[in-house]
Amino acid sequence: MEKAMLKKLSFVVVVLFLTSALASCTPNSEPQPQVLEGQIFGTFFQVSIGAQHEFDAAEVEAGVMAVLNEIDRQMSTYRDDSVLIAVNNAPVGEPVAIPDELFYVLALGYDVAEISSGAFDYTVGGLVNLWGFGPEARITKAPSDERLQERLEQVGYQYVQLDAEQRTVTRLRDVFIDLSGIAKGYAVDEVSEYLHNLGLTDHLINIGGDLIAQGQRNESQPWRIGIEAPNDNRQVVQFVLPLRDTAMLGSGDYRNYFEYEGIRYSHTISPITGRPITHKLAAVNVLGDNAAEADAMATVLLVLGEERGLAFANDYDIAALFTYRENGEFMSLMSERFEREHAANMERPTLN
Repeated sequence: MEKAMLKKLSFVVVVLFLTSALASCTPNSEPQPQVLEGQIFGTFFQVSIGAQHEFDAAEVEAGVMAVLNEIDRQMSTYRDDSVLIAVNNAPVGEPVAIPDELFYVLALGYDVAEISSGAFDYTVGGLVNLWGFGPEARITKAPSDERLQERLEQVGYQYVQLDAEQRTVTRLRDVFIDLSGIAKGYAVDEVSEYLHNLGLTDHLINIGGDLIAQGQRNESQPWRIGIEAPNDNRQVVQFVLPLRDTAMLGSGDYRNYFEYEGIRYSHTISPITGRPITHKLAAVNVLGDNAAEADAMATVLLVLGEERGLAFANDYDIAALFTYRENGEFMSLMSERFEREHAANMERPTLN
């Protein structure tokens, strides 16, 4: 494999966000997509359907909500009646029958954990809770080393046993499974499949910044995705990337964090150390065909950091864009696949 491609960019990229400002880049004479939106998973969702389609908005919105609510019912750690909570509450060693959707996500997450040597680990939930970023109470200071060690001993994806024939999951140790690093991406895939089945093949789905672009926004124009500059308080679109038939998932440490005694604690927890990441990487964006897989890979790369993450992305042919801190400034790196497939299409937004 060729040496990793490093490139200093004259712009900063962190987290993806579709903004209404981008619509102003489109001439008013062009037909506009119809947008359905709402709340799910503690965040927003937007479903934009290409202007070339005619459909019953109320019917489609109800169908989208049904898809999202079912995923929430199966995979949430914030509702006591979810299937995942039933799995987490089951006695250690007892198999639990689960729906195919949840089994798929658990199996995919397990595979990503294997190839990343545990950089992605959905049993990190106990540590996420301990650091105040899960359904337990928020905290204002770092936990003690003793508490940290207790929770760290409860982490390990290898203690989750999946039986594909029986469609069961068994916890071999008292681990807490948290799918927040993959479930939103899966939801993006499922909503996209639902729309495809309706014949609405041109659509853009955005769930809390995790998105997929299929087809075009109208007969002549592609979907155009804003790439956000790192800013703790507001969204600033620095560049726009046209996308077609591609998922785009981001993971960053610059908005969900707390500070204690001058130290900034990110919501991204390393399953290996049990602590928030402390390297220079601020965010990573991953492009791919499967949003669930890209979601998990974005977490892998953020945990690994800019150097090891870039090497991993090149080894596994992942299109990824990294933004890291260097002497008070933000620098960016592209993986070889991102450079090859997407770098030339980036453009500055023209906002009227």
